[in-house]
Amino acid sequence: MSADLAWPVVVLVVSVLLLSTQRVAIGRLIDRIKSLKVPGGEAQLSSAVPEAGAETILTLVDTLSRDLSERTEREEPAEPEADTEAGEAMQNREPLADFEPLPVEKVASLVMLRTKAANLLSELAVPPPPGGFGPVSATIDILVGRGVLDDEQAQALRDAMEIADQAARGAQVPRRVAVAVENSGPAILEQLALLRTVAAARFEDYVLDTLQERTPAEWSIDIDRSIVSGEQEELDGIGDILIRRHARVDALVTAGDRNVVVEVRARLQPGAAGQIKAVREWLKALPADLPILLIMLGDGLTPREIRQISEGHEATVEVLQWDVAANALITVLRDLMGVRVLRQSRV
Repeated sequence: MSADLAWPVVVLVVSVLLLSTQRVAIGRLIDRIKSLKVPGGEAQLSSAVPEAGAETILTLVDTLSRDLSERTEREEPAEPEADTEAGEAMQNREPLADFEPLPVEKVASLVMLRTKAANLLSELAVPPPPGGFGPVSATIDILVGRGVLDDEQAQALRDAMEIADQAARGAQVPRRVAVAVENSGPAILEQLALLRTVAAARFEDYVLDTLQERTPAEWSIDIDRSIVSGEQEELDGIGDILIRRHARVDALVTAGDRNVVVEVRARLQPGAAGQIKAVREWLKALPADLPILLIMLGDGLTPREIRQISEGHEATVEVLQWDVAANALITVLRDLMGVRVLRQSRV
């Protein structure tokens, strides 16, 4: 009988010695095991968010706050008064939105931070891309393509979302990471909320920067150009007089004797009656024989809406959907340089 008990006792003693002397190493080894196969199937073992997740959260705070104050100092043209004279330029730049502070609320966990950050990222990506919103990673990619986020900010967000996803799947969150989330989570959300005020302006600037980078050397670009047009109007039976109208355009692209206006409209979208009317009035202030390239986000306008905008404009009015056709920018401009007949189309 004693011989039968000897072997189990030896195993027990050795196990106790190993656990007491190698507890840390064995714990780390167990943490690396993601699943365990057993006779009845496969068991998933919970893991832990890495301690480096604290640095991930701090990096996200730093990258989001970088240069944001400079971006919000953009000077806006004054809004025209109701009695604006015809000779004054009609403004067109994307305005800075009002900042709406978030409710003061404690960020208690990584999962809560992820949920709130994902909601704010979706708000930043309005109008939504064609086909609607996808996973958070796709929304981040959309915002990079619009110039709202730079590559460093996007990577910091992806890293933070990755560790938050681990926590959502049941991974243990080290205290150091939890403290970083509690301390920095509200600042991350506030910075994302602040980005909403400059998202449209950042997109406009990003498109104009891209235009200047990609334009052939033989072309010239005049940014924020005021263009004058003249039209005959009858005033109170006095007779026809020539009215001079001014409109500002984001860019006037010139190649030889050909000109094309490039206009960025971040808030223009199907069904947005106010924005469509604003573009129509702006277009009426431009020479009728000047080709126009409108750049917008999300889904394109309907053929009926394009006809509404371009009614009375003799030259081509082209609409480019930036989210799906940004790489076609120069190709479309080349086509417009050689087209002077009435045509509306979308890329």
